[in-house]
Amino acid sequence: MHSSPPQVSATSLSGSVRPVASSPPPTRWIRRALYGVAASFIVLVILILWFAIARPIQVLPRISEAPAFMLTDQDGRWVSDADLRGSVLLINFAHTRCGERCAAMESRLLTLADALRADGRLGTQVRLMTISVDGDHDTPPVLRAYAARLNVAAPEWMFLTGSARELKQLIGGEYGVYYRVNGEAIDLVDQRVVLVDETGLLRAEYDGTRLDPAIVLRDIGLVEQEANSSTAARPIYEAAHIFVCYPR
Repeated sequence: MHSSPPQVSATSLSGSVRPVASSPPPTRWIRRALYGVAASFIVLVILILWFAIARPIQVLPRISEAPAFMLTDQDGRWVSDADLRGSVLLINFAHTRCGERCAAMESRLLTLADALRADGRLGTQVRLMTISVDGDHDTPPVLRAYAARLNVAAPEWMFLTGSARELKQLIGGEYGVYYRVNGEAIDLVDQRVVLVDETGLLRAEYDGTRLDPAIVLRDIGLVEQEANSSTAARPIYEAAHIFVCYPR
């Protein structure tokens, strides 16, 4: 005899198999996430606009690497750009026989030197430097006598010279300062003054004939503030460069 298969009642099946409920689509949390992203984006745009308009931090542009050099100072010592890292440099281009043509620039630089000396920064945090365009005449003894006439000395104010070829390549070629040499006559067409930061970056250029000591002191202060900023503040300064927060 064959035994019949066990009978499974409908009641038994219905008790052991339960229908799986389908979960509703997660639209609520998707909407919340999208609202959060949109709100964050709006806040970011508002912050960017505020930063660009209000300019809470101002910086000077990073124009370029300042040209490298190796020249001789008024005391006959070799001086290179690498030797001066760590100090802000205010460099002008002139010569000892410039006379009245360079008098305005000379006077304004002396005013700056007095102001920087008064607050203790001259010769340490900030140095003035005159690079002669007249290498044939402006030897170290001539430059030393010129510095004595101005009542200034290194390391506060250095006067540098070199061969005519070296100076032309550095001043005319790399700094782009135009001057003409005709025998002993030198026509300094471009009386430029430049600001180089403590890392060797060119940060500002000025017309020496209309140099405003107050503006230069402000710019030196901006460079020093950026250099002395904390690690946490560095991204803010980088943002100031990105959004061109330069002094007006």
